[in-house]
Amino acid sequence: MLLISVALACSINPTETCSDAYDKFVKCFNKEQSEESQTIFCRRFQLYQKHGGLIQPMMDIEREYRPLRRERNVHQKQDVNLNCQNTYCYASNVLKDLSKIYQSVDLREAGLSNPAQDQGKCSSCWIFAMTSLMETSIRMQEFTTLQQFWTTNQDISEQFILSNTYGFVTEYCDSSDLMIGFDYFNKNFQTIEIRQNYEYNPEDYRDDYNNKKFLQPKINTQLYIKPFQTFPVYGDKSDQTPIVGIHVDDDEIFSRDTVWTIKSYLSRGIAIGAAMHAQFNQDRLEIYNSSTVLNIKCDMQRQYLDHQVTIIGYGHKNGQDVWIIKNSWGPTWAGNGHIFVPIGENSMCTERYAVAIIPLTYDFQSAEYFNIGNHNRGGTYELDADSGDMIDKETDAWVYVASIVAPVGGLFSIVGFIFIKKPKTSDTDKETEVQKLLDEEETVQNEQE
Repeated sequence: MLLISVALACSINPTETCSDAYDKFVKCFNKEQSEESQTIFCRRFQLYQKHGGLIQPMMDIEREYRPLRRERNVHQKQDVNLNCQNTYCYASNVLKDLSKIYQSVDLREAGLSNPAQDQGKCSSCWIFAMTSLMETSIRMQEFTTLQQFWTTNQDISEQFILSNTYGFVTEYCDSSDLMIGFDYFNKNFQTIEIRQNYEYNPEDYRDDYNNKKFLQPKINTQLYIKPFQTFPVYGDKSDQTPIVGIHVDDDEIFSRDTVWTIKSYLSRGIAIGAAMHAQFNQDRLEIYNSSTVLNIKCDMQRQYLDHQVTIIGYGHKNGQDVWIIKNSWGPTWAGNGHIFVPIGENSMCTERYAVAIIPLTYDFQSAEYFNIGNHNRGGTYELDADSGDMIDKETDAWVYVASIVAPVGGLFSIVGFIFIKKPKTSDTDKETEVQKLLDEEETVQNEQE
């Protein structure tokens, strides 16, 4: 990687003093020296000496984090004060869990995820999470007249969305939430735009934003597209949203069933919008080396969600069950801009939020696997190789219950395990039409009322 070669060329290593390392760091990355910069660098350099990792360009800068801009309510039809711009708005899960999934999925290997981009100092992570989901959606589309253009122009302009988004949802580089962002986009935008028409540069466009000078689409009107489907909002069938809620209660972490649901989406080629707590963990994150799995405890009482990312895969790394998380700190950060966190550990609060969008042309009747899993990876993206066999939900449902302890010579030793299986899920179960699922949900709600 570029950063490794730069660090080696400048001979930055963990054995030298922070002062010497900082001098080399400044020369390596053409930085301006300051007392504040050196203080931040030295604090992180101590972690680098202890944990290893990478010397990275942002190692001397504190990023700004703000809580995701949303209220902790569910949009309900009877509350006229709530709308999709000031609260959660989402549709119920519209895809049934698959009975079989891949052992591992990396949407980069499947050609369904673009390289990580860099949000810079602007608190616009939610925009990058939105474009990441939509870029994956575009790569899954089965277009007709639009196909030639959008198969060769798959980089969505973050700046176009940022510059044209107002209201409660955001104050430019002042954070937000992709759930609210998608609702605003769906109701106020005619189309996405390509990055080459509006390159990301928040400072260059700030005055235009303050003066409410909107960016106009440059692509031909015949190419306009919103690359997602919409569904009735949970609790208010009169409204529509692109967001499918998989796990929206951030007071709880993913259950075993939620993990299977997320893996089912990924096995279909659909990325997951996620969130994490970064502020208290940024020192470790700034030196993170993707050769390891990063497990940092989440304090559920103190650590709120302040940074949005995308889950683009799962599998094993160093023998550990992991999520692959796509960040928005550029392709040279960590492992090509991605991070590995353990599944089931809620590392950095990454297992408290999961939503998705459904590609515009997704076929609910026939869409199943799309050959998403790549079992011949050869280590390109650092996941452990797998056998290529599918995981059956029945097999995955074996759970550890207890251990049998027997006295041996006055000592106790574990001699066995007891496992219990959940009821078998029929292999003949297939996805039903979206409308049927929505009708069932509406029936349940009517009965509750």
